[in-house]
Amino acid sequence: MLLAIDIGNSSVSCGVFDLDECSGGHSSPILDFKITTKSISSDEYALLISNFLALKNIYPAPSSVYSRNTSDVGPNVSFIDRAAIASVVPALTDTLARAAELLSGQPPFIVGTGIKTELGIHIKNPQQLGADIVANAAAAAEISPTPLVILDVGTATTLTVVDKNKNILGTIIMPGLRVSLSALSGSAAQLNDVALRVPPVLIGRDSVESIQSGVLYGHILMIDGFIRNIREQYPELVASDKLSLISTGGLSDRITPYLRNKFTDCPALTLLGIAKLYILNRNRFH
Repeated sequence: MLLAIDIGNSSVSCGVFDLDECSGGHSSPILDFKITTKSISSDEYALLISNFLALKNIYPAPSSVYSRNTSDVGPNVSFIDRAAIASVVPALTDTLARAAELLSGQPPFIVGTGIKTELGIHIKNPQQLGADIVANAAAAAEISPTPLVILDVGTATTLTVVDKNKNILGTIIMPGLRVSLSALSGSAAQLNDVALRVPPVLIGRDSVESIQSGVLYGHILMIDGFIRNIREQYPELVASDKLSLISTGGLSDRITPYLRNKFTDCPALTLLGIAKLYILNRNRFH
């Protein structure tokens, strides 16, 4: 069993994959969950993760620090014996890597420069490309035909473009929904906390609806505009191929139902990509 960990600014997402099933192609995680990103120790992260795993009768590797006597956990159990990490929070990478090692009994594979991806990286400085973007593209290129655009709605909102030859052409990065809402509320003394949901009207009739319209519909119109302009400004990208659209991220469901461009939502996309990258590199890793 592989424990995949996606370290984000707001949350740490975890997924468990059966490597035998993954090796045969696309496979959904057996279990996936999120933990709020916190400044806690490796031991505390390991304990939190192991508690979630136990809900599905999954336990740390028998050789790990947190292992239990296998006779104590009952029948039909599974054990974590591999781990892989993608991180956009460098300060937490070592902490979660140690937690993953405590659970799996060996150092985790970490998504970074120099690994095999089956993707072309056509940007100015490949080292600046986020591990989550690489993982998203690796999974998306397996799930949907290329060319494609990946929408990731989280702390930041990103649009990543992959051409028909599986080359990452670049990424558009925008302030995320909560970042935009916090910035607006924090800079205007008369604005109270506003729920992050699409209002029933476009033109707000009070301050709450007005802010919701500006932040949510503003995001929706911006994304639709980017997709339109990508098609117009890069005609060679979609000259003879349909442009696939895939969405992911913890806040994607807030806006994708309202987009004119229809995205295929894949909440576990980053975790799927981490698992795929592990499989591509495990012979070199071990």
